[in-house]
Amino acid sequence: MALSARTTTVAAFLLPALALWVPSGYSYAALLLLLGAVCFAPAWLRHKPGAPTLGLALLLLGMGCMAYLMSLDTGVSRWDKALKWFLGALCLLYITASPPPPRAFLAGLPIGCIGMGVLAFWQVWGLGLERATGYTNAIQWGNLALLLACLAAVPLAVFWRQHRWPWRVVMGLAVVLGFAASLLSQSRGGWLAVGAVFPLWLWVVWSLRPHRFGRVLAALALVLAALVLVLGFTPRFKERVGLAATEISGYVHEGQENTSLGLRLAQYQLVAQMIPQKPWLGWGAHGFVEEMQRRVDAGEYVPEMMYYREVHNVFLDGWVKVGLGGVLLPLALHAWVLGMFWPTRRRMARHAEDTPAWRAALALRTMGTVVPASYLVFGMSQPFFNHNSGIMCFVFYVAVLWAALQGVEREH
Repeated sequence: MALSARTTTVAAFLLPALALWVPSGYSYAALLLLLGAVCFAPAWLRHKPGAPTLGLALLLLGMGCMAYLMSLDTGVSRWDKALKWFLGALCLLYITASPPPPRAFLAGLPIGCIGMGVLAFWQVWGLGLERATGYTNAIQWGNLALLLACLAAVPLAVFWRQHRWPWRVVMGLAVVLGFAASLLSQSRGGWLAVGAVFPLWLWVVWSLRPHRFGRVLAALALVLAALVLVLGFTPRFKERVGLAATEISGYVHEGQENTSLGLRLAQYQLVAQMIPQKPWLGWGAHGFVEEMQRRVDAGEYVPEMMYYREVHNVFLDGWVKVGLGGVLLPLALHAWVLGMFWPTRRRMARHAEDTPAWRAALALRTMGTVVPASYLVFGMSQPFFNHNSGIMCFVFYVAVLWAALQGVEREH
């Protein structure tokens, strides 16, 4: 098992280190874990997973089945989405049987944040692109950059007193560059996740360290004020925010559908009409497009609606295509992951307070809650699980963080 442990350790490091500034960077760690799962199957198959791990694996398999159902009438080329969920469940069982040390994932975080920040600056000011896109879509990349920056901020806070200034400066720079990468992508909807993550952090502090709540609240208020100042004094961001307000106003007051946000709002109106007609089993991916085309031909919606064959909301997209299960299953997945990681006092009491194990568990649990909380918000304006990067980062971030936490708790 020594070689197996080294394999998962390298994968845990590569996952955040390469995820967003190397083409398909998240795939290298996933491929390494898949190879490990195959090569070391005789060893890890003897390991009995705990109930939370088994429940998560079943939910991942369920998401794979849902992705398969959504692809049935769109062709074999879409089956890869389902396969990623299935393989993610396999890798989860493997990595929890041979967990990596927390330091592997933590060491990869600053490299990933700094790399994507440098890439974003190069794309915008070096190549002259309007928006930083990484090697995927600007929205997905910007949202995942924000997530990685939030993950890096957790160990910076938890281990602040345990490290000297060089480490603090590097981690602080990594967080700043991570947020900068997301800002340069101009992904507007994803930044609403800050409204979920910051209160989550405050709740954790209030539950475990109420005497430090005031300091953390002041620090987060300063960070939020700095972000508002950056947005307010940068012309490019002001234009994006102003454009969003104009497009929403145009749709609400004048019915303008042929804008970016106008089309999304029109989509929501369309699915609100279609879901009650087939609420249990849905229309199917092809059936949804056919019905949308029929309504466009009838003059109910503008022709530009046909550019978007996916509803810009992961829950509505699933509901209209595969029925009620399409919204309940993703919600169950988010709730399960939040429940697995949530740092309750009872769970944290397994370790003596302020010991290395206590801090490692706190960091891993907090990062583990940040992932579903962020994805919950991302999914409100994007069908995030319809994209390779969205599936891979969720599945493997959760798997690696959970496995590392299991390793900490087994040792202590």
